[in-house]
Amino acid sequence: MNHIGVEIGQTPGERAWFNLALKLKLTALALGCPTNKELCARFAAVNPATLFVTQNAYKWLSGKAMPRASSVYEDWARVLGGSLTAPFLASSSFEEFQQAICTRFGVPETVLATLRGEAGLPPVPVPVPVTPSAARAGSRQPGEHWLAGTYLAISPAWSRVEAGRLIIGAMRIYADPMQQLQISYSENLFNRPVAMQGQLLSDGRTAQSALTCSYTHRLFFLALNVPTPPANLIGGILSGAAVHDPNARAVACRILFLRAHGRSIEDLAARMGYLDADADGIEQELAGLGYRADAARRGLAASIVTSLGMHSTAALCEAAPRDFADIELTLDRLAPA
Repeated sequence: MNHIGVEIGQTPGERAWFNLALKLKLTALALGCPTNKELCARFAAVNPATLFVTQNAYKWLSGKAMPRASSVYEDWARVLGGSLTAPFLASSSFEEFQQAICTRFGVPETVLATLRGEAGLPPVPVPVPVTPSAARAGSRQPGEHWLAGTYLAISPAWSRVEAGRLIIGAMRIYADPMQQLQISYSENLFNRPVAMQGQLLSDGRTAQSALTCSYTHRLFFLALNVPTPPANLIGGILSGAAVHDPNARAVACRILFLRAHGRSIEDLAARMGYLDADADGIEQELAGLGYRADAARRGLAASIVTSLGMHSTAALCEAAPRDFADIELTLDRLAPA
């Protein structure tokens, strides 16, 4: 016996169980879920009634059983996003599944080699053409990523003149020719377009970017939480120095990116500007993005305003040079000669 997955005498059912376990392990790695509990949370996020719960996950990830309900594979497809289908997830070999996953997720080669070894495959991945079954599953071409797309950005305004209001921006995530994710973000500050650009780095759970402003050449920083597919909402922190401010205050705030299905970056640019921090304005933006009219949409708009801290004094975290002036002078006086 070289590998447990090819053990002599193993029944077809046992091999199928083991194959499924490897695919689930690769899924967890691709999504950045180090524990079964975190993987279960991803399934629960797309279906609160999912059967992918801790007790079942233990059996399926240890190769002791397989799901009997097709809904588990349907939830799995939603967790992974893209156009992978439930039948493909259920019937594909580990190698076919790996090829489909690795076109869209970054998986460390050392870990991937270990899983391939368990499956009885060469330990080092070799370039192979996409198999017919993976093609039928609709896997994306290399260079695409499930975070890629256009988003409407909403955050508290940093300007003193627009204090207490929101600012609407536009954001695009895409892969460059070297297959590296890039992010471009733009705002309209007092009728002046301000654009920022930078590389987006992600470990599957978080994403960070240092954006260079084309107007001031200052750096602005994004620290984002990577959502579950299909990534309709990305949230996190934007920080930098206020552009139109004589003291160039250091400022940080929450920021939300709402996926703009079927909208181009040019469409979103026309929506950029300042907005009153109320549910009416946000609901109009949701309608403009095509999100369906429903009683829940009104509640969603109100939740967005609240989540940005607009009902509290914590919407902005800022620091101006004068805030530290007294401390600085005292330290200068007390510093060793």
